[in-house]
Amino acid sequence: MKRHDLLCLARLAVQLARTQLPDYASPFAPKRYTQPSLLACLCLKEYLHVDYRSAEALLASTQELRAALGLYAVPDHSTLWWFSRHKVKLRLLARVLTETVRWFQRAASPRSRTVAVDSTGFARAQASPSYHVRARWRLPARTWLKWSAAVWTDPLVLCGQVADRGPRGDHGEFRPLVAQTPGSAALYASAGRWRLRFRGQPPLVARGPGHREHYSPVAGRPARGLTRHPYRRQLQLTFPRKAYGQRWKVETLISVVKRRLGGAPTPPRYWQQVKQSLRRGVAYNLYRAVQLGLSSHRTSHRLFKAAA
Repeated sequence: MKRHDLLCLARLAVQLARTQLPDYASPFAPKRYTQPSLLACLCLKEYLHVDYRSAEALLASTQELRAALGLYAVPDHSTLWWFSRHKVKLRLLARVLTETVRWFQRAASPRSRTVAVDSTGFARAQASPSYHVRARWRLPARTWLKWSAAVWTDPLVLCGQVADRGPRGDHGEFRPLVAQTPGSAALYASAGRWRLRFRGQPPLVARGPGHREHYSPVAGRPARGLTRHPYRRQLQLTFPRKAYGQRWKVETLISVVKRRLGGAPTPPRYWQQVKQSLRRGVAYNLYRAVQLGLSSHRTSHRLFKAAA
């Protein structure tokens, strides 16, 4: 990313954080740094894929970046770690992500309401798989961090995310993702989520009159002809194959997040890894807003063209 785009991302992060956090948590705070500035520093750290000490060194060496973040002094790396540990909660990250989706909803066309759902697993170590093979380093992959995402396919932005411990089925994270999607949306999911909708279970969430859910009728290797299962047969007969092709865009977003923001969590503890994965989702939406030319005082024509 160019320097101008990096400064735009920092300004958008501060503006986003100010909508969800007050400047100071207490009237007796030392008032050296504001909470929105520290949260914007964390989002910038996740986008640049650096540690706390490298983020401190970057802020100390760039005056323009400090001005864009509203910092009059360079925060210590321990300050950023403490703020991430004690002040950044899961509910706060969910509200911040929802606010970024509202930005795109104001700028994009209201006719585009296609949401794709999928999940992925993060690696347990920073080393590449090729290094594992060459070094003959084998880790028992019993558990890893699982990240589920609901993607608005037209502007390719994240509208919902859930982080949990894997491996496990995708149906556990499906209900929270559906609750985070827009009310009138066409939802496309893989075959692993169909058990929640059928087999006599109640509907998922009342999302409005325009909400539609589409699931893949087969799992694994497709068979010839129609299946004997009545619900699978109903899916096969009413399956929109052309529109279901939009679901593969969620794979594109997962690939971009892993390549740009990292494919493995860096914190040692589980809840810190969950917070980091959710911060990466917010950082990706900010990156997408800068990439499409979205800002606080003007609406980009490229965003309208992308959502058309």
